Amino acid sequence: MSRPLLPLKAGAIAFTLLWTAWMMWWSGPFSSVYLTILTLCGAAIGYLWYRAMRWQFERMGMLPRKDDSSRAS
Repeated sequence: MSRPLLPLKAGAIAFTLLWTAWMMWWSGPFSSVYLTILTLCGAAIGYLWYRAMRWQFERMGMLPRKDDSSRAS
């Protein structure tokens, strides 16, 4: 795990947990199927959030681009 991405990955995990908890609280009655679906959706949302933020931070120059690390080798 590269060090510049560590805060971004931690933020994605926190976002995933908060989003999933909010959706579970907001949904009302609990069932095991509904909790499983919300957990899977939360994981997908967290991954998409991570990819979008990584792309945006690379565009803004706050993270090194993938191409830059391959040229240095």
